[in-house]
Amino acid sequence: NITEVPPVPAHNLQLSIDERLQALVYRELNNAVAFNKAESGSAVLVDVNTGEVLAMANSPSYNPNNLSGTPKEAMRNRTITDVFEPGSTVKPMVVMTALQRGVVRENSVLNTIPYLINGHEIKDVARYSELTLTGVLQ
Repeated sequence: NITEVPPVPAHNLQLSIDERLQALVYRELNNAVAFNKAESGSAVLVDVNTGEVLAMANSPSYNPNNLSGTPKEAMRNRTITDVFEPGSTVKPMVVMTALQRGVVRENSVLNTIPYLINGHEIKDVARYSELTLTGVLQ
């Protein structure tokens, strides 16, 4: 028993995705995944002044207009559904915040020896015992 529900006026929704930037991010992400022989990759381009998402891409991807033969696994948006370690991408924000809050100074030297948290080793790819802030960001 299906009944008709009359439409209700609502607010407009305006996306912030920039078509030109979206195409560029998608192309460059695919190139990077191929070049690095990676299983997958994700990218989000954000306007730092407004927080608007200007582009979001995943590789591999799929054509939503032609789903025949597309595995269900490929249809998820990895950028917003998958959990992953941010790795070094978060370092600039951590360093900036630490400088702003006075936790470190520009000439600080940091202990970068690996350590365990809940049985999981936290380490840098390069094994240095100490790094300057500049060294951390390089």
